Amino acid sequence: MTDETAVESQTTMRENKTSGIQVEDVIQKIAIDAGDIVIEIADVAGNIEDITARINKQTDSFNLVREASAAMAQVKNDIAMATQTSLEVAEQANTDVSQSREKVEVSLGNIQTLVDFVRQVEGRLIGLNGALEEVRDVSGVIQKIASQTNLLALNATIEAARAGDAGKGFAVVAGEVKNLAEQTAKATEQIDQTLEELGSQVELLMSESVSGVESAAQAQAGTKDIGDAINLVGSAIAKVDGELANINHAASAIDAHVDGVVTQLEEMSLRAEENRTDLSGCNERISKLRDFGADLIQLTNQLGVETVDTFYINQVVSGAQKVSQLLEEAVERGELRMEALFDREYRQIEGTNPPQYSIQSLDFLDQHLPDIQEPIQASDNKIVFAACVDVNGYLPVHNLNFSQAQRPGEIDWNTANCRNRMIFNDRVGLAAGKNEKPFLVQAYRRDMGGGNYVMMKDVTAPIFVKGKHWGGMRTGYKL
Repeated sequence: MTDETAVESQTTMRENKTSGIQVEDVIQKIAIDAGDIVIEIADVAGNIEDITARINKQTDSFNLVREASAAMAQVKNDIAMATQTSLEVAEQANTDVSQSREKVEVSLGNIQTLVDFVRQVEGRLIGLNGALEEVRDVSGVIQKIASQTNLLALNATIEAARAGDAGKGFAVVAGEVKNLAEQTAKATEQIDQTLEELGSQVELLMSESVSGVESAAQAQAGTKDIGDAINLVGSAIAKVDGELANINHAASAIDAHVDGVVTQLEEMSLRAEENRTDLSGCNERISKLRDFGADLIQLTNQLGVETVDTFYINQVVSGAQKVSQLLEEAVERGELRMEALFDREYRQIEGTNPPQYSIQSLDFLDQHLPDIQEPIQASDNKIVFAACVDVNGYLPVHNLNFSQAQRPGEIDWNTANCRNRMIFNDRVGLAAGKNEKPFLVQAYRRDMGGGNYVMMKDVTAPIFVKGKHWGGMRTGYKL
């Protein structure tokens, strides 16, 4: 090799080395920029999710208000119909009261006529009773005359008997007179009996006529009271009629306003639905951008160049392998059954809020997972947590600082400090549990409760047990 060739070779090596360094720098820069982009996208996506949640809540509220307004409009129509019916009833009642008033007035007139007639009858009965007394007196006189006539006839008969044949004709006359006197006496006796009966009847009629006059007077007074009451009812109905007319007028005014409000609410509800649809489209586009950024981070970390995420990826991949080995060996020893490990019947622990759940293998996992998870959490001050989740996002054993006992009624504190035994089935949690790639890097806003969020990256590596995918090891670290 000549000196010139040697110089060229050294120059080429330096250029290749420089080129390699430049490529590494570019890849690292791409990884950093991609991470920043993904973080920004995750932040924007989180904000859009918040806005979407508010829009959904507002849209639901608009729909509820719109339904309530429609119901109010129906009630308004019912009120209008009821008011109109009430007006018609009031008008009919007013007519009926007027007719009743006229009938009462006619009844009062008839009762007055009856009272006058009864009083006239009473007067005539008094006169009749007097006439009967006079007839009784005359009958008494006739009775006396008949007695005297009978006595005279008896004397005449005696004298005729004394006269012998000369008095026979006179005796016949005397006999006839006696018969007449006896018949007259009988007649006057019958007249007396009849007069006695008539007197009793007249006295009874007079007594009843007095009662009739009193009853008629009471009926007249009662009818007058009824008339007064009807007048009061008529006045009240007239007032009700007037008030119903006012209500009907007000209902008509409300009708126009309610229709306007319902129309506006329908338009607002329609706009809210459109906003919800638009935001849904934005979410889909942001999700695609987020996935693109995640794929870019994935790609840069697969090129063999150390990036800002390499340390955390190595920690998670190593931790996932240790967990897989731990679980497989426990199954082989018979210490842990596959059925218990893959138990998906999450049983809610009573009294927990937010809810926590237990599974069959929880005791084993509680005993052994901290030995792997705690060192990973302590390996870097940026690492917030290191924990395992199954394919459904169930996190049985968290780091010790996130595994405190819940406080009754303090849901925000519990959400931030009692995160073990919970199911994280959000987008990031489910993606972490279901990921089967060597590793997965995601960016997201971590919900710390009380409306507080922390921007983080999440690295996941899958956990397989006897070839079956159980879930993954997750590590979240601050930026």
